[in-house]
Amino acid sequence: MNPPRYIKALFGLGDVDAFWMAREEILKRPGKHCLENYLCKIIRKHYGAGIPILPDINRFATPHGFYGIFISQRAKVGEGCVIYQQVTIGSNDLHNSRGGAPTIGNNCLIGAGAKIIGNVHVGNNVRIGANAIVVDDVPDNCTVVMNKPRVIVRENEKT
Repeated sequence: MNPPRYIKALFGLGDVDAFWMAREEILKRPGKHCLENYLCKIIRKHYGAGIPILPDINRFATPHGFYGIFISQRAKVGEGCVIYQQVTIGSNDLHNSRGGAPTIGNNCLIGAGAKIIGNVHVGNNVRIGANAIVVDDVPDNCTVVMNKPRVIVRENEKT
């Protein structure tokens, strides 16, 4: 008899879909459940990722698995999002900052290595390019990319 896929996730044997199934089973049970912490530890060990088991974080697609994805405990992720590897959706509680955690709208795409930090609201249908750093609110239906790289010193101009 094969155990359900979500049980495999609890032993670090499942895939990303098994994680989501296990998460859904855990969230069905009221109150804090010891399996939440255990599943988070498995994800941290297997993928080097930090994804909390909270209802404010909806299931999202991960084309390259959970590798290096970090999501703050207080962040919110809407439905239908795609999050690539090495993305940080983190809180900012430093002194003299706006503090807080990001809120990501529905149907957003967050490219590899992007960082969304602080009390920012990312609207619906937003695309955030690879390695972009978002610290300000982004309205619906926008695309965010990093500035074009610029040359600071050319080799033949050194003195």
